[in-house]
Amino acid sequence: MRQIGTFILFTIILLFYPSFTYAEGEENTVTLVELSSPSAELASPSATEAAKLEQIKIQNVTQPEEPPKKEEIFEILTQRKLGKPSLLNGFAYAVRFALTSGVPANTVMLVLLLPLLATIIAFFRHIVGLPSLGLLLPIALSITLMATGIPAGILLLLTIIVGTTTARILMKKIRIMYLPKLAMSLWFVSLFIFLTLTVSAWQGILEVKQLSIFPILLLILLSEQIFAIQVGTTPKQAAQVTMITFFLALLGYFILSWEALRTFILLYPEAVIALVPINFIIGRWFGLRFTEYFRFAEVLKHGR
Repeated sequence: MRQIGTFILFTIILLFYPSFTYAEGEENTVTLVELSSPSAELASPSATEAAKLEQIKIQNVTQPEEPPKKEEIFEILTQRKLGKPSLLNGFAYAVRFALTSGVPANTVMLVLLLPLLATIIAFFRHIVGLPSLGLLLPIALSITLMATGIPAGILLLLTIIVGTTTARILMKKIRIMYLPKLAMSLWFVSLFIFLTLTVSAWQGILEVKQLSIFPILLLILLSEQIFAIQVGTTPKQAAQVTMITFFLALLGYFILSWEALRTFILLYPEAVIALVPINFIIGRWFGLRFTEYFRFAEVLKHGR
């Protein structure tokens, strides 16, 4: 009974404590205003920093374009006269209908260019013979670099590699199931990302104020594949595959940043249909890959 009475008394104090403190009135209000003033000053960026953030926002094609940019895009579309609807220009009519309906032009361009990135990665994988972390990771890294910029993207990627490597080394001798081990790896990666963002904002290393949470979360979630390749291969092979994957992602970044290509794909979206036979040809390639000519050079020389 004494414990129940203590619990009831403690609950009453919690319920009525805000009323007691509120009675102090103006004194607390002044104190809160005084405390919030420095925070407000710190939160308001300078004119130079605001201009820099605005420029970064304009260059980020993963975000919907501003109204002036949208007007420029509609002016670009007038360069092609479609004529009557047909099978050849039906795709172009569909794109223009999407734009006039409110779909951002940046979204349309990125969606139409993703099959091109996938085809390029398939070419390097099956024809050239470069190993990579699948198809999803290079494409996701390319889009992340578009959202964060190359310096911030490289820093975040290095942070993730360090985090996954640290997790792999620390948990190498811990005998637990794969998924809990992967969850611990994500814990390390999230901690390293948090420290990197904090130090970057504190020391002014990078402009982290413009970074959206979505590319950061995407990189953290994709660290699963980096962790898997580190567990299943040697450190040398893991480093090689990671570097090639980043090279493909960087190539995809420059392709997505190519203004002439983005304009072309808006004017002639039916060009993506040509990727279908190209992928069919790549899929029917049964010969030696280009890198295998160097790898088996001695065998080929003696075979002749």
